[in-house]
Amino acid sequence: MKRRRFAALLGLAGGLSGCIGRLPSNGPPENPVSLRVRNYFEQQRTVSVSIHGLDSDSEFETKFSLWPSWVGNRRNVLEAGRYEVRVEVDNGMWRVAEWNMWGCDTNTILIDVGMDGIGITATCQGTTKG
Repeated sequence: MKRRRFAALLGLAGGLSGCIGRLPSNGPPENPVSLRVRNYFEQQRTVSVSIHGLDSDSEFETKFSLWPSWVGNRRNVLEAGRYEVRVEVDNGMWRVAEWNMWGCDTNTILIDVGMDGIGITATCQGTTKG
């Protein structure tokens, strides 16, 4: 009886192995894009960030409530590509910029908010070997 149960379990496991190979991968995106926001104001500010793909349907939205000199991070939120980045601060300041990044192992959108305005830049850490 134990042999039949064991054989049945082997058959079930073998039948599932094909299905398991077809499950979607939830791994990190290719050439992942992260986000870093820094508050240079002398008081707490709420910073809203909206990112919309120019060549895709990708989008990401988030809010940061940051005290002076604090930094907010979101890792691996999108894949590398072309995006429109919109930043709004709770004091009425806003800025929209186009952001492009390709061929880097690590991509980060850098946003700085302060009395001098809103800065949107990017960093590329290490190129993809190919």
